[in-house]
This record gives sequence, structure tokens and C-alpha cells, in this order.
Amino acid sequence: MTKLRSATLEASNRIQAKILDQTIYSELVGALYSTPKSILAATLAAIGVTIIARTLSGDNFYIFAAISFALIGIWRSSASYFYFQWGDKPRTRASVKRWEFVALIGAWSFSALVGVTGAYTTVAHPGRDVEYLITGCVMGYIAGISSRNASRPIITIGQISLTCIPFCIALLLQFDLVHVTLALFIATLYISTIVISRTVFENIVARHYAYKQVERVAQQDALTGLWSRDYFLKLLSDKISHEVKRSNDVVLITIDLDRFKDINDTLGHPAGDSILFEAAQRIKAAISVPSEVSRIGGDEFLVMLTNVDDIAADVIAGEVLESLKRPFKINMSNINCGASIGYAIAPRDGFSVDLLLRHADLALYEAKRLGRGQVVAYSPALSSEYEKRVMLEKDLQAALDNDELELRYQPIVDPRSGRTICCEALLRWQHPTLGEIPPSVFVPIAEGTGMISRIGSWVLVSACAEAMHWSPDIKVAVNLSPLQFKQGHDIVDIVTDALLRSGLAARRLELEITETVLIDDTEQTLAILEELREIGIGISLDDFGTGFASLAYLNDFPFSKVKIDRKFTQNLEQSTRTAAILKGIAQTTKDLQIELVAEGVEKTVQLDYMRSLGINAIQGYLFSRPLRATRLRRVIAKPIIPSWSLERSGRTVTVDTEALRAAIGGR
Repeated sequence: MTKLRSATLEASNRIQAKILDQTIYSELVGALYSTPKSILAATLAAIGVTIIARTLSGDNFYIFAAISFALIGIWRSSASYFYFQWGDKPRTRASVKRWEFVALIGAWSFSALVGVTGAYTTVAHPGRDVEYLITGCVMGYIAGISSRNASRPIITIGQISLTCIPFCIALLLQFDLVHVTLALFIATLYISTIVISRTVFENIVARHYAYKQVERVAQQDALTGLWSRDYFLKLLSDKISHEVKRSNDVVLITIDLDRFKDINDTLGHPAGDSILFEAAQRIKAAISVPSEVSRIGGDEFLVMLTNVDDIAADVIAGEVLESLKRPFKINMSNINCGASIGYAIAPRDGFSVDLLLRHADLALYEAKRLGRGQVVAYSPALSSEYEKRVMLEKDLQAALDNDELELRYQPIVDPRSGRTICCEALLRWQHPTLGEIPPSVFVPIAEGTGMISRIGSWVLVSACAEAMHWSPDIKVAVNLSPLQFKQGHDIVDIVTDALLRSGLAARRLELEITETVLIDDTEQTLAILEELREIGIGISLDDFGTGFASLAYLNDFPFSKVKIDRKFTQNLEQSTRTAAILKGIAQTTKDLQIELVAEGVEKTVQLDYMRSLGINAIQGYLFSRPLRATRLRRVIAKPIIPSWSLERSGRTVTVDTEALRAAIGGR
């Protein structure tokens, strides 16, 4: 039996094309067991025909044939039963080969018995009714092989050979016109069936591989080789369903590269692609337990872990974070990118994919809110905060119509005279039940919902109108959101409309932008800024020194003013490096003839150092907090002087020019 099996499997490998893919091989073998009813019907038909042949001829050979058909039928039916009990479970290629051998022995035995029965009848009972009966059945069986198993050359060639060869030999031995003609016809059918079977099989395999290739492309990210979003979420859904039933946890980790957009926009897409590929490799290498990793788009990644608790999940997430903190080597330069990570655990944090993904995203959002470079686990409190944001989003939509938004103004003062040279318009939201909500909370909501365009237009019109109540030599500064620049040339129309409606001279308006505006679309942004400058509007670069390539922006864009970020001012006393950087910025802007403003000045020592650098535009609590319009008008009508006794309280005092000069030693 072992030799027979080895010979059969060897013949199988020779006859059919080598199938490298385990999936299609399993499917093709499974197809041999897919029609147990037709096998039973063929067995009963063969038994019935042989019994009729015995009745017509009185030949006991047909009793032997009937018993043999019955035994083969039992073998094949039993094989089908056991296959569906055991064979449809995950199996190795060797086990699939064993099931194929069992099926082939049954099919080939049946075919051989059909061929022998046909040959015996042709020789033993020529020209009698029993020959016509058996010959017709054999011909029908051959035709059935041609149609039913054309896609499997191994079974088709074996069956048709074992049936046709003995039958054709018997026909030729009769050596008359009818039998020889019939033998030649069957021989032609035999050869055609083999050719057709091989061709059909090769087409099926080729199409399968083509389909698998398309499927692989759909399942994998082309750049990193990781799973695609859709396929990953399918894996996650299956894993949750399977593991939760076994009381096992499934961890979903969300990863976002912190500074990828700045790097991609500044250094180019090839550099960005290199970082994404390297980040994917680092994520996989940092995870020491079974996992699935996906790049779901842009610089976002998902990781699925199973059979780990919350402590292990936090450790693994931390290891991934540390791996992404290391600099990326791009074009011989070390680039720091970093990442923020959030994670949620099923079933504790959700039973469904959507809920788990939402909670992991909330944890990631919190990691970014905390300053990036963090790992945050989901907690119900994050959902509460999310619900509050949703509520604020709804309330913000009505805030402008309900006059809940207002502007406050913070003077920018020349410390040499106390004269106000400009006032920055700062947006505030007075919520009817929650009180004053800081801009750091509601501005991101406005940007995320698109309301920032409408609110920004209102701020421009209101600030320009208020500036008309001030001295003609005092300017007004208005912050523009990066999203407002995405409107393209429309932002120019909005600004000019605000000037026309208020009657404010263009030279009195300054627009403050951050570096985020500049990295989105450099050419379009430059064109817009130049057009605004041509009108006479001043352009100020806010939060200078905190972005990706500040010095380059000073060279490329037409700025009239630069504002030193308050972080430099606050760190001045603790860091000599900060002082050195401020000195360099002051000298650079002086050489470029760009006005420099120091933000966040709250102490006299900070003021003195700024003045020693020749910075003569100061903004901060030492001079004034942001004020409502009515009070502002009274304050800026006179020179403003910092009060040493009131330095910590932040209250504003006003003096005349002579008192100011005396206080600063006549300078």
C-alpha cells in the first residue's frame, strides 16, 4: 500500500502543474469531496446497471461487479464523511496530500472497474443487448469525466485512462468496422479530454495567482509592506470575536508620527517615504510578542496584540515610542520625528472594532494634547472629555450669533516712551453656563469643524472697526488661522472687505501668522502674502523660534515684524543659551530691517534684557493684560509704564511721558 501511495503521489506531481500556493491546493483537494451526493448516485447507478446486465445475460461476473461497485462506494462515502469531520480543519501540505491520495484511490478504482466491465462485456457478449447497455453506460461515464473533472488533470487523466484503455483494447480485438470506429472515437475523446483538462487547470491556477496578487496588493501597504487599513480591521474583528470568547484580551495601539508633516513638506516626499518605511521596521522590531501591524494612511499606524495584559501593553507601547524617538538618518542628516501613542484593550474598553478604534484614537488625541511624545491608555474619563468637546462644538456654532464671542486687546508698547504702537486682538468665548472658555480649547474645535473661516472674518471686521476708535498711529494685529489660508485668494478679498467696511487704512492692519501657514503650500502662501504687502498690510511671524525652519522663512517671506515666542522670554533667567539665542535673533532681524517684538514679558529683568538688545516693542503682563475695548481706549490714550510694585499683580498703570522718562533714567 505504501508503494502504491508513493507511486500515486509521484504521478500526481508529474501530471498536474506544481501548485505552490497551499490555499488553492487545499481548495482543489476539497473539491474532490464536494459532491458526495453525485458519488452516491453514480454508485447506485452502477450497481443497478450491473444487476440488469446479470438479468439479461445470466453471467455471474456482473454480481462480482455489483459487489465491487458497492464496496468502492462505501470507501468513497466514508472518505467524504471523515473529510468533512476532520479534513476541513487547518492542515499541512502533507495531510492534504494524504486526503488527495484517499480520494484518488476511490475515483480510480471506480473508473478501472467501469473500464474492465465494459471490456469484459465487449469480449464476452458481442452484439447482444447487454453489450449495448454496458457500452452506452461506459460512454456516458467517459463523457461525465470530461465535464465534471476537467479542472483536475490528476483525477481526470487517471479516471479516463483506467476506463478508456481496457475498453478500447477490447473494442479493437473485435476487429470489425463498428467496434474499431467506436474505439477510434473513444481514443480521440481520450486525448482531447487530457489536453482540455491540462489547459483548464493551468488557466484556473493562473487566474488564482493573479487574484492572489491583486488581493495581496489590496491587503498590504505598498510603501511599508504592512497590512492595509481595511484588511487590518478585518483581522482585528476576527481576533476580537475569537479571543473574547476565550476570555483573552486584544490590545489596539494607535501611533502617530509627531513631526512627520513638517519633515515631509520641508525635506520632500522621498525623505518622508524613507521615514515611513524605517518607522514601520522599527515598530515591528520593537514588539516581542505576536502582533499585526498596519499603516492606515499618512503617518498613522495601528498595532494589534493578543494575550497581553494592560501592564505588558503599556511596556510594549513604551518600547515602540522609544524606538521612534531615535533620530532618522536622511541624506546624511539626523532627523528627529518622534511619535504619540494611545491604546485601548478589548473587551475592557469595547467589544466592537469601531468602539475599540474610537477609544484608542481618544487616547492618542490625549497623548498629543499632553505635548506629544507620550503613551496614553484609554480611560472612561477620555470619553467624558470627548463628549464635552462635542457639546462645545455644538454650542460654538451658535456662539457667534448669540454674541458670546468677544475681542480683547493687549497693547504692544514702546518701553522708551510708554507709547502703544499696536494692539493684538485676542478672541474670547464667554459661554452662558461654563463661563470663559480659553482659545486653546475652542479654536481647535473651530478649525476642525470649518467654523474658523466665519469666525475669522468676524474677528477681522470687528478688530478693524475697533481700531478706528484709537489714535491713527496705533495699529491693530489680527491672528490668521492656517485654515483661512486654505481659502486661497479669498483671504485677500476678506481682508480688503474688512478694511473697506471699517474705513481703516491698510497700513494700520497687521496680520499675524504662524509657521504652520507657511509649510502647507509655499508658492500659494507667498503669492498671498506678497499681495497683502502690496496693499500696505503688515505681515507678522508669530511664535518665532518654535517651528521647523524659522530662519529660512525670514529669507523667503516678506515679513514686516517678527514676534519672539514667550517661551524664550520665560526661560531667559534660567538659561544662558536662551539669552544667546535671543541676541542672535535680535541681530538678525536688525540686519534684515524687520521689527522685533518680545512676547510674554512679565518681569523687569526680562524687560531690561530685551531693551539691552535694542528690542523696542514689548508685549506682556508687565505692561498690560488683554483688555476689553472700552477700557483699552482709556489705557492706550496715555503712555503705559510697568510698575515694579505691581509686577506680580499684572495690573496696568498709566503715567505721562515726563514721569516715564524719569523712571527709566532719562533714556
